Amino acid sequence: MEEIVTLIQNFGFPIACTIALFIMLKNEQKEHREETQKHNEAMNDLKLSFTNALNEQKSDMVSAINNNTLVIQKLLDRLDDEK
Repeated sequence: MEEIVTLIQNFGFPIACTIALFIMLKNEQKEHREETQKHNEAMNDLKLSFTNALNEQKSDMVSAINNNTLVIQKLLDRLDDEK
């Protein structure tokens, strides 16, 4: 019986510390995983917003270029009519 008490006294604290550190590490990993997931979701939302804004600007630019092309064509037609 004395040997068991001695073993617990000698190895109990290191084993308890190891278990406590293991539990702490698992909790940290879980928190890190959740935080990373939140950051990834936020980045995906930003990418989507940025892509939508670029597509809208692209559409506006295409429309402006088409309108300018029509105006230039009308000017060319008027110049041809004056000749």
